[in-house]
Amino acid sequence: MTSKLRMIVSGGGTGGHFFPALSICQLLKKEGVIVKFIGSKYGIEKNLINNHFNPHFLNIHGIQRNFSFKSILKNILFPFKFIIAYFESIKIINDFKPHVVIGTGGYSSGLPLLSALHKGIKTVIQEQNSSPGITTKYLARKVDKVCIAFPGTKLNLMKNNFIITGNPIRSDITLTDKLKAKSYFNLDNNKPVLAVLGGSQGARSINSHLKNNINKYTSAGLQILWQCGRKDFAKLKSVLTTTDVKLFPFIKEMNYFYTAADIIISRSGALAISEMALLGKAMVLIPLPSSSAGHQLDNAKYFSNKDAAILIEEADLSKGILEENILNLINKPLLIKKMQEEAIKLSFSNANNHIKSIIMELAIK
Repeated sequence: MTSKLRMIVSGGGTGGHFFPALSICQLLKKEGVIVKFIGSKYGIEKNLINNHFNPHFLNIHGIQRNFSFKSILKNILFPFKFIIAYFESIKIINDFKPHVVIGTGGYSSGLPLLSALHKGIKTVIQEQNSSPGITTKYLARKVDKVCIAFPGTKLNLMKNNFIITGNPIRSDITLTDKLKAKSYFNLDNNKPVLAVLGGSQGARSINSHLKNNINKYTSAGLQILWQCGRKDFAKLKSVLTTTDVKLFPFIKEMNYFYTAADIIISRSGALAISEMALLGKAMVLIPLPSSSAGHQLDNAKYFSNKDAAILIEEADLSKGILEENILNLINKPLLIKKMQEEAIKLSFSNANNHIKSIIMELAIK
């Protein structure tokens, strides 16, 4: 039966929306489902999705929140692109005839979901954040199922089709041998590792702050494993000459990254937090202030309120609070262990199978 099932998975724009979609594609493919991925030609999915998922990229982008001429022009054109992409999605659904359409958020997921609803096809939303995104807010009451990652999310959505599943995690996100992981990045096995995860695009304000304060960490005996993003890599590489800093624009081997890390400084995107919690990592979270509806701050508060992470707001970086917390934490291994244990308690080790089961059961009803 499963080999005859066809499903569309849509989502992207950022890694936080794309990687859950990729995980779901992989899970369904293993079950023999014929999967088609729909994303945006402007998102990171354009360069990362596997052709095995027969991808299609819509000419659609999100509403621009700044007031540059280019952004205003994009917003003026948005309604026209929306209509064209909607009918494009209808055509794909008519041709592909999916049994279920799944959306993971981002501006490319709303249109396939909306089209599926208008065609009477079963639909699922996978919402990563504690504060629902625009797609979830507008379509949650209409779709068949919503898989949520934070228990409090359902309080904002007010309908009985929500299931707490956690976020889907890529199969390659695991812990491995620590010596091997440190060796992979040419790290000293005798020094603790502070890892910095700015997301797929980096985090410019965090990068700038760390650059100006790097000596405080290295003089305390720390070595830095730093994913800084492609935009800042060349500039940082030219000024950071110490061998205690291992700088990368983007890290593909995230299993090695997580394994090598003793403490991780990170934005608080839902997917990154879910990965770190599942692996039991000590987190210092710096939410992106401009994240839509403040969802990164809400994500970070959820973990910090349960002693699974330390929350530091970006506006407070200049006060030295980040350095104070990191240097205090690195000297208290029992506190690190406590944070690791609390993080694991908040994780969902069976999220992948749970989400897959919900989708498969819906498809064969």
